Amino acid sequence: MRHSTTLAVIAAVLTSSVLWNVAQAGDVYKYVDERGNTLYTDRPMPGAVRVSSGVVRPPEVNQRSYAAQQAAANQGMAANDQRIAQSKDDQRVAATVQKDVEASHAESCKKAREQYNNSINARRLYHLDKDGNRVYLSDAELSQSRLDSAKAVEAFCGPKG
Repeated sequence: MRHSTTLAVIAAVLTSSVLWNVAQAGDVYKYVDERGNTLYTDRPMPGAVRVSSGVVRPPEVNQRSYAAQQAAANQGMAANDQRIAQSKDDQRVAATVQKDVEASHAESCKKAREQYNNSINARRLYHLDKDGNRVYLSDAELSQSRLDSAKAVEAFCGPKG
């Protein structure tokens, strides 16, 4: 019994010593020898299993890493918020443009209807020459003007006018 206890103490001391040295140097491998003792080493061996990568980082490195991850996450969230705000602004501007286009279209339709009604109700139409004198339209020109006014109503207001 005393022999196995001594071996266990020696194994524990060796294990902690190896782990301490390896933690400073590199990977730690665990294996069982021919007597059934579990041993640790810094060298890969047949049947050995790597139990630690041996990379020991000081706490301040972990804190800096965490802070960097948080900063990157915050930047990503800020960029995402900015994209969402830009998208909302774009939608608002698009809605305003659509509203203005519809208002302009409605105004054009209204003017085309007025012009058509004037051409239908008038007995005689005229246009002004370069000197500002009235030049009355012939019957053929009056018919063509009415037809053009009807086409303008259809173009601005749709086929049902």
